[in-house]
Amino acid sequence: MIEANDIWVSYRGWKRKIEALTGFNLTVNQGDIFGLLGPNGAGKSTALYTILGLIKPDKGSVKVMNQELYLGSSLFQYISYLPEEAHYHLYLTVEEAIRYYAELYGYSISNPEIKNLMESFGMTEFKRLKLSQCSKGMKQKVGLIQVLLNHNAKIMFLDEPTRGLDPLTTIQFRDILLERNKNGVTIFLNSHILSEVEMICNRVAIMDKGRVIVQDELRKLLTGEQDQYEVEFEPSDTILEFITVTERSDSSVKGIINQKHLNEFFSFIQQKRLKLYQCTLKRTTLEQAFANIIKGASGEKTDSNKYQN
Repeated sequence: MIEANDIWVSYRGWKRKIEALTGFNLTVNQGDIFGLLGPNGAGKSTALYTILGLIKPDKGSVKVMNQELYLGSSLFQYISYLPEEAHYHLYLTVEEAIRYYAELYGYSISNPEIKNLMESFGMTEFKRLKLSQCSKGMKQKVGLIQVLLNHNAKIMFLDEPTRGLDPLTTIQFRDILLERNKNGVTIFLNSHILSEVEMICNRVAIMDKGRVIVQDELRKLLTGEQDQYEVEFEPSDTILEFITVTERSDSSVKGIINQKHLNEFFSFIQQKRLKLYQCTLKRTTLEQAFANIIKGASGEKTDSNKYQN
């Protein structure tokens, strides 16, 4: 669906040339909900502009649906895009803007559909409000609505889509994206909200300093310590030496054990007739994986090598 090979992009700075992308490689498969992650200044927005054909790379090639995108390309009829900082015609009302964006997609939107979309995002009472009078969150909702107007979309590019949104709208939009994805739409998401990415994406790439460090299935990045288990059990006067206790209370003991001690641990629980509340493979959060990978790329001591492909 998306193939970026050895992309280099530079800008002319005031005193020196700025390398924005330095050998950027990326693969997004059809049907993915793909998250592009990275710290500020990593090159995420430049990468997105280059994929969309808005920036011509100094070197390398990008293909979307097996073709190179360029301004005016017919492929854009199959693409929906929400920029991080959308610029609107502020003299339009909310309803006028929605109709305008639908016309740009070549679609004559019906009154019932406009009503349903505005109700979904809590914008019905503001339909006659000019965009110049809308808050940032309200403008973001208009942007989300315009992304959903393209019924021909095969891929959606979303740059910080939940920025400025209230929790309820975030949940509703997430559900809509999952439904669109079930219907065959590939979703490319650029976000700093790692918890949101963790809930929705099946594959992610982490980039820094203009290049992708890791790209893989999300579940593999979150597997964590393959041989470590988190356990919680009823307190006992005896604690086996291989259990690393992380929390203790009158009602339970929480700890971590190595896989090789599982059988011995279960025997201990059975012999002592203790209640076992939890025994699960230790998982890494996306936030932890992200921090480890970025620190590893900068040369800091970390466990990030386990994420490399």
